[in-house]
Amino acid sequence: MWKNYLLIASRTLWKNKVFSLINILGLSVGLACCILMFLFIQHERSYDRFNHHAKDIYRITSVMAGSNGSTHLAVTPAPWAPLMKKDYPEIKSYTRLLKDEKALIGPPGEQQFFETNLLYADSTLFDVFTISLEKGDVKQALERPNSIILTSETAKKYFGHTNPIGKTLSINSFGRNLTVEVTALARPMPANSHFAFSSLVSLATLGDLSGLWSFHMFQSYVVLNSNTAANSLENKFPAFVKRYILNNPSADGKQDIHLQPLTDIHLRSNLVGEIGTNGNITYVYAFACVALFVLLLACFNFTNLSTARSLTRAKEVGLRKVVGAEKRQLLQQFLTETTLFALLALIIAIAMAYLALPLFNRVAERSLTIDFVHNPLLTFVLIGLVIAVGVLAGLYPAVILSAFKPTEVLKGKFSNSRKGLSLRFLLVTVQFVVSMGLIAGTFLVNHQLNFLKSKNLGFDRENVVILTLPKDMDSTRLATFKNSLLADGSVYSVSASSSIPSANIPINQVNDGSSNLSQAQSMQMLFTDLDFIRTMKMKIVAGRDFSEKMALDKTEGFLINEEAVKKLGYQKSEAAIGTTIQWVQPNTVLKKGKVVGVVQNFNITPLKTAVQPLVMHYAADRLQYLYLRFNQKNADQVLKEVAKKFTSFAPKQSLEYTFLDDTLNAMYTSETKLGVIFSYFSFLAIFIACLGILGLSLYTIQLRIKEIAIRKVLGATVLSITAELLKQFIKPVLLASLIATPITWYVMSKWLEEFAYRTPILPSVFLVTTAFVLALAVLTMTIQSVKAALSNPVQNLRSE
Repeated sequence: MWKNYLLIASRTLWKNKVFSLINILGLSVGLACCILMFLFIQHERSYDRFNHHAKDIYRITSVMAGSNGSTHLAVTPAPWAPLMKKDYPEIKSYTRLLKDEKALIGPPGEQQFFETNLLYADSTLFDVFTISLEKGDVKQALERPNSIILTSETAKKYFGHTNPIGKTLSINSFGRNLTVEVTALARPMPANSHFAFSSLVSLATLGDLSGLWSFHMFQSYVVLNSNTAANSLENKFPAFVKRYILNNPSADGKQDIHLQPLTDIHLRSNLVGEIGTNGNITYVYAFACVALFVLLLACFNFTNLSTARSLTRAKEVGLRKVVGAEKRQLLQQFLTETTLFALLALIIAIAMAYLALPLFNRVAERSLTIDFVHNPLLTFVLIGLVIAVGVLAGLYPAVILSAFKPTEVLKGKFSNSRKGLSLRFLLVTVQFVVSMGLIAGTFLVNHQLNFLKSKNLGFDRENVVILTLPKDMDSTRLATFKNSLLADGSVYSVSASSSIPSANIPINQVNDGSSNLSQAQSMQMLFTDLDFIRTMKMKIVAGRDFSEKMALDKTEGFLINEEAVKKLGYQKSEAAIGTTIQWVQPNTVLKKGKVVGVVQNFNITPLKTAVQPLVMHYAADRLQYLYLRFNQKNADQVLKEVAKKFTSFAPKQSLEYTFLDDTLNAMYTSETKLGVIFSYFSFLAIFIACLGILGLSLYTIQLRIKEIAIRKVLGATVLSITAELLKQFIKPVLLASLIATPITWYVMSKWLEEFAYRTPILPSVFLVTTAFVLALAVLTMTIQSVKAALSNPVQNLRSE
């Protein structure tokens, strides 16, 4: 019996080649999208689960109250974790990580290289995380101070293919010059880890950390006993705060302490001080929904074309019923056909996914693979998809076809009934609703990204290159280096700063000169030389810029922005000029001076957040980056000269540079990926919708071919016949526009709320989207309509 079902299904597929091709192609595209999205979601959800104790590992976080609201921190002071381990038996073990993103490393006396993933770690690191060593002993690798573990790749960079164990390296990190001994070689962290490292230095190298109560710098992790609930331990933390923090003059005030599950960090954490770049669960859900929408469109296509073709199968159904076929057998036959369609579509979809995977990996910045041997869940999911698609897409047509009455099938009642037409109209409308929503959403995402990239940030972002300064370059050598660069006529100005634009501009405490140091305001702080404002082409709105002629500017001068003026309580910028402010820490005044100028607000953090209060002042020992404004016409020559002069000033350090414009655009990497992926899915959605229109137009014209012939005989023109055929496809597009517009408007409004600066949603977006989709639908239909209208009526009427 099943053999006959398969035989009939294959004959039906071959007999209706065009409809079969449209159905299989549409389903293939939808299934390929689902394969890619499944791999992506599976990877995102797998983060940190490779650790043996993953379900029991938690990161310690804290919420710090401030005048502008609370700040949720991913980092803690150094003493917290050891004291918690001592006080709470629920904690089995702990470890701390400290990241230095700009450490200089190299063999003693040889060239030094920047390492952006150097981590300091407790010797208990291996008790918490599952890290594999190629050489060395996990119990001793980080036990002694001045010990370092390298990955194999890092070891090859410094020592070639020789055994690095026991060899030494020089490190300049956190302002310290260290000599460390290689004690082990580690395998790289898996790609699905929320942190990575190129080298691990023993945290004991930094000495006694027990007094660092106000420095939130450490990622602290604890492993709880398997029978301990995290919330029960959290309930004890207020007592910890009372015991160690509230009355501690070295601490920085009351805080709420929490435990964050390790497996939540990648997708559900965007705290201040994250150790790496995390994903976003919202975007994962968005991509999954879009992939399912594309698959649903393909299923709608199948259902639509199958019900539309029901008349051609009516005679077959009637004859089968006359010779004794039961409804159950007919259902089995038609569901077998749809499952065969889905199976063929899956085979093509796997091939499509293989071809598209390199592009998808580039866009998503992942290294996903299709591996059925080591990923059995993928196999089960694909089998489930085939069955689900075969049943869901084919169930309605199968039920309708198997319910035909043999005495009525020759009258064509179903095909011409309002019920059949309404279903097809509904499915076509839904297809266009999804397509229009994706197209409009893609346009709005890209429009917002363009807005962010083109927004006036308060400084000139063009033609600026940023160099990483040598760690040992003091103020005298820096001045000499700057002068040598300015000697090149293509370099207009040069300045140094402590930071580059990013989400992690340091927050420090500033007060109005009061002796009560606890009454301080949290403000962003930028350490610069005296040429920063001029180099960045910022605007002074009150007072003046720093000046070499004013001797006190280096030791007592401050520049603040307009937001800092408000934070300090002044109504106008002019009122802040000459006032005293202090850079403070608990019980300590680090610098005291006067405000010499107010700078117009400028954005050096992502535009998801508004401009923050900011203080700038001179600090030669904190300058890490050099900004060069240059002549774009001579860019290549300028970079060559800069590299040459840098080598002469720092022969043992590699040159590291980036363009300011690229740095600013990099702050919107996740939004850019969202826009690109939405663009691809929008194209696929409209492609599937057009396939459906093509299939329905072919079928509609086939049904009305004799009507078209009679109209031509009676004198109808090609234009009038084409217009008549187009009417039924224009209505669903216009209705889809009315439905898609408010839904898309609402969803995109919610997404735009994430940004402090955003572009308005213009009605023209939806008008253009409607016009675009309508044009595509009309074009798809017109080709077949004109062909039918130009056909010979005699040929089409000959059988009557």
